[in-house]
Amino acid sequence: MYSKLAFGNVKKSIKDFTVYFLTLTFGVCLFYVFNSIGSQEAMLKINESQKSIIEMLQMAISSLSVFSAVILGFLVIYANRFLIKRRKKELGLYLCLGMDKRQVSKVLIIETLFIGVFALAAGLLAGVFLSQGLSAVTAKMFMVEMKEFTFVFSGEAFIKTIIYFAVIFLIVMIFNTFSISKVKVIDLLTANKKNEDLKVKKLGVSVVLFLISVLCIGVAYYFIQENGMMEVDGQFWMSIIFGTIGTFLFFLSLSGFFLRILKTNKKFYYRKLNMFILRQINSKITTTFVSMTLLCLMLLVAIGVFSTGAGLATTMGGDMKKATPYDVSYVKYFPEEEKNFKVKTDMRKEFESKGIDMNKFVDKSCMISTRLNAKLKFKIFLNGRDKLVDYPKGVKESMEKSSPEIIGLSDYNEAMRKQGKQTISLKSDEYAVNCNFDNMKKLWEDVCKDRVEIKMDGRTLTAKRSMIDSTYYSASSLPMDMGTLIVPDDVAEKIPVHTVVYNCQLKGDAEENTHKLSKLMESVYPNKTMEERNKAPYHTAIYRVEMIEQSAGLSTVITYIAIYIGAVFLITCAAVLALQQLSENSDNVERYNLLRKIGADERMINHAMLAQIIIYFMVPLSLALVHSYIGVKVASNVIATLGNVNALNGILASGGAILVIYGGYMLATYLGSKAVIKDKNR
Repeated sequence: MYSKLAFGNVKKSIKDFTVYFLTLTFGVCLFYVFNSIGSQEAMLKINESQKSIIEMLQMAISSLSVFSAVILGFLVIYANRFLIKRRKKELGLYLCLGMDKRQVSKVLIIETLFIGVFALAAGLLAGVFLSQGLSAVTAKMFMVEMKEFTFVFSGEAFIKTIIYFAVIFLIVMIFNTFSISKVKVIDLLTANKKNEDLKVKKLGVSVVLFLISVLCIGVAYYFIQENGMMEVDGQFWMSIIFGTIGTFLFFLSLSGFFLRILKTNKKFYYRKLNMFILRQINSKITTTFVSMTLLCLMLLVAIGVFSTGAGLATTMGGDMKKATPYDVSYVKYFPEEEKNFKVKTDMRKEFESKGIDMNKFVDKSCMISTRLNAKLKFKIFLNGRDKLVDYPKGVKESMEKSSPEIIGLSDYNEAMRKQGKQTISLKSDEYAVNCNFDNMKKLWEDVCKDRVEIKMDGRTLTAKRSMIDSTYYSASSLPMDMGTLIVPDDVAEKIPVHTVVYNCQLKGDAEENTHKLSKLMESVYPNKTMEERNKAPYHTAIYRVEMIEQSAGLSTVITYIAIYIGAVFLITCAAVLALQQLSENSDNVERYNLLRKIGADERMINHAMLAQIIIYFMVPLSLALVHSYIGVKVASNVIATLGNVNALNGILASGGAILVIYGGYMLATYLGSKAVIKDKNR
C-alpha cells in the first residue's frame, strides 16, 4: 500500500516539479562526466608528461567532487523542504485518516527512493554517453590526436557517483523523517492559509539599512581593489566580510521601499496587472532575503569562475609560436654581485666536452647575453605613465624598484637572424625597446613616443621612436618580455652580465630530437642539488615541445575545473530560484483564479507570471553581476601578471553559461508554473 501511494505521489511530483527531477538528473550526469576524465586517456595519443597532467586533473576533480556533492546535497534538501511545504495539507490529511507520523515518513522515504533511483539512472545513462564526446574535447585542448574510437565506461566514476548520491538521499530521508516528526496536524492543514510576516515595515529603517548596505559594498570594493587578490591578508578578509554584510542588508532593506518607490508612479503601478506582480515580488523578497543573499554570492562565484577561468585558460594557451621561437634555449643566470662584464661561458663547448654531440641535434644556434644595470630602475619609465599599466598599487610599487633587462645590439640582431627576422640599427646615442608582454606595451609605446632619455655610464641615450615586439629567446610558454632595452655594443660591454642564453633550432623531427636531447642532458647534468646546478653550464632549459605540452595541460585543467565549479553553482542557484517560484505559484493558485474572476484573460495572467519569474531571477543576478564586474576586473589584473588576458573570451563564456543554464531554468519555471495553474484550475 505504501509503495503504491508513494509511486502515485512520485508521478505527481515529476509532473509538477520537473525542474527538481531534471536538476538531480543533470547533477548526476555532471558528476559522472567530470569524474570519468581519467578514463579518457585510453582514447588519446599522449606521452607520460600529458598522462601525469590528466592524473593531476583527475585528483583535482575528485577533491572538488566532495565539495560539489555537499552543494548538491543542500540543494536536494532545500528542494525537499519546498516539496513538503507544498504538500503539507496532503500530509495532514494522511494523519487525519489514521496514519501515524512514522507511516507518513515511510511514504516520504519510499518517494525519495523512487525519485533518487530514477534521477540516478537517467543521469548516469546521460553521463556515460556524454562522456564519450569529452575525449574529443580533451584531445583538442591537449593538442593531440585521438586513437581509434572505443566506447569508454568508467567503473570508478560510476561507483563514486552512486555512493555520493546514495549518501545524499540517505540524508534527505533522515531530514524528511525529522521534519514530519516535529509538525502538528493543525499546522499542516492550515499552512496555506498563513501569511508571512514582513521583516522590515518602516520606510525609514529600510532606507537607513539600504544606505548602510551600499556603504558596506563600497568598502568591500575598495579593500579588494587595494588588496588586488595578491595575498590573503586582512584587506582580503575585510572585503569578504563587508561584501557579505552589504549584500545581506541590501536584500533585507529592498522590500521595505521597493514597492513604495514604484507606487509613486501611478500610471505604471495601476497599468494592467503590475500592481499584482509588484506586490507578489515584494512579498517574496521580504521572506527570502537570506536565501537571496546566499544565491547572489553563489552567482558571484559562478560568474567569476567562468570568466576568470576562461580568461586564464586563454592566457595559458597563448601565442606559443611567438613565445618560443627556438626549439630549445639553455639559460645560465649570474648573481648581481659577481659583476661579470664579459661572457665566460661557451655552453656548446662545455656540452661537447661532456660527450654531447650537439652537431647531431642542432641545425642553427646562437649564444647571447642579457645584462642588468642595478642603477637603472623602471621608475624612470613609469613616472607619469603608471595609469598605462593596469596593475594593483602594490605591484606597481614593486615594479618601480626593479630594473629592465638590457641586451647589446649585436646579440639582439644575431638572435633575429637565426629566426630569419629583420635586424635593427641604432645611433650611438640611441636605445630601442623590445616588449612582447601585452600589458606593458602601452607604457613602452608612450616611452618611445616621448623619446625618454636615460643615462648609462655617464652617457645619455634617447629612446628610438618605435617599439619592437619580438622574442630573442624562448623564456616560457607565454610572451613574457616586460621590456628589454637594446643598447649599442660599447654601452652594453660596461654593464654586468645577467644571463647567458644558448638558442638552438633542432634538426629533423623537433619533437623526437627534443625528447632525446632532454634525456641526454638530464643524464649528464642531473641538477638535483644546488651544487650540481651551480656546476652545470646552464640553470634552465626551455624546450618548446615541453612548453606546449605543459601549457595545453594546464589550460585544460583550469578550463575543466572552472566549468565544473561554475556549472554546479549556477545550476544550484537557478534550481533554487525555480523551485521557490514553482512552490510560490502553486500556493497562489487561488489568487490567479481570482484574477480570472475579475476579468483577466489567460494572456494577461501568463504575462504576469512570466514577469514575476524574470524579476525574481534577475534580482540576485543583477547584484551578482555588479559584484563580479569588480571581482573579475581585479582577478584579471592578477592573471595579467602571467601574460595577456583575453577578457572577451571569459565574458562570452560566462554570458553563454548564464544564458543557457539560467535562461533555461527561467523558461522551465514558466512552463511548469503554467501547468500547475492550469491543472489546479480544472
